[in-house]
Amino acid sequence: MSGKESEKKEEKIEVPEEERALASRMLERLISTPTVTGMEQAAEEVVRGLLGPYVDELRVTGWANYVGTINPEGKRSVMLVAHIDQIGFIIRAIDDKGYLKFSPVGGWDPKVPYGWRVKVLTKKGAIKGVIGTIPPHLMKKEQREKPPEFENLAIDIGAESKEQAEEMGVRIGDYVVLDAPYDELTRYRVVGSGFDDKSGVATIFMAAKRLWERREELRDVRVHVVATVQEEIGLRGAYMMGYELRPDVALVVDVTFATSPGLPPEKVRAELGKGPVISIGPIYHPEVVERLLKVAEEREIPHQREADPRGMGTDTWAIQIARGGVKTALSSIPNRYMHSGVEVVDLRDLVLNSRLLAEYVLDWAKKGS
Repeated sequence: MSGKESEKKEEKIEVPEEERALASRMLERLISTPTVTGMEQAAEEVVRGLLGPYVDELRVTGWANYVGTINPEGKRSVMLVAHIDQIGFIIRAIDDKGYLKFSPVGGWDPKVPYGWRVKVLTKKGAIKGVIGTIPPHLMKKEQREKPPEFENLAIDIGAESKEQAEEMGVRIGDYVVLDAPYDELTRYRVVGSGFDDKSGVATIFMAAKRLWERREELRDVRVHVVATVQEEIGLRGAYMMGYELRPDVALVVDVTFATSPGLPPEKVRAELGKGPVISIGPIYHPEVVERLLKVAEEREIPHQREADPRGMGTDTWAIQIARGGVKTALSSIPNRYMHSGVEVVDLRDLVLNSRLLAEYVLDWAKKGS
């Protein structure tokens, strides 16, 4: 490798401070409102505040998908998509001692929740609690050697009886989230719960801002900015919105695995702070992917590539087959510790991905197809 190539490879990526700060504010605001799958309607005020200024129209569907539209009279349409639901838990029983039994909503590893502080989201407000089970000292050897099963975990809210727990406001069917507030580890890297996929939602909202400021360049293109529901239990919101809106192109933003301790580099290559990860594989339309890559190169937007032979697990999967089929692509935010409840992302990746999405749309509008 030549000296110049080495310098280029090691060159630190920077973004303007106002864009970094906007990404941080949006992401913090989004995760401050829990939206476990099934309670996405709780985010309406937040979405209206963050997205409303940058769209001509904003509506909430019957199932609480959020749809903001720029240039609603446009003949051609593109959809920017990210899911707003997050993994969590749901209360399924209250025992006589006041302990809350619960089940996972979305994909959880049972060894993760044990010992975590949580918030039980009741109609009276959030109640603090902790997830506990039998102390390891009192477990049999075979129990200590495997993670606890969800049926053996319980939430302790300090109640001494079922009646007291109910007086505190707990009801079967209440949702629960980990008590993991947003925080900045460094200037760019942040930690919190629900970055899957509120980092994607913040990204498409920032892209909407960019497009709103240059909306005269959209010409005949209508832009839908969509925060979908129920991705974590089967991509349901994406099925709804892909069918209803039937865009010419859909650009989906989700998270992907980032390099982290213990992960072999041959399996995970995406790095924090190196830009969005563009997926390449059968379900991602080659025309859209090629244009994304070309726009990234021409606009000098740092980006990464990821081979995806099947494409399961994101809203792209559902939107691709809507009605007669939609041309889709996926550009992801690298995410450490996905589905652990507390994740780490890099704000530069959100900023750069929003830039890529906006530039793609403007390029597509300019060239006509």
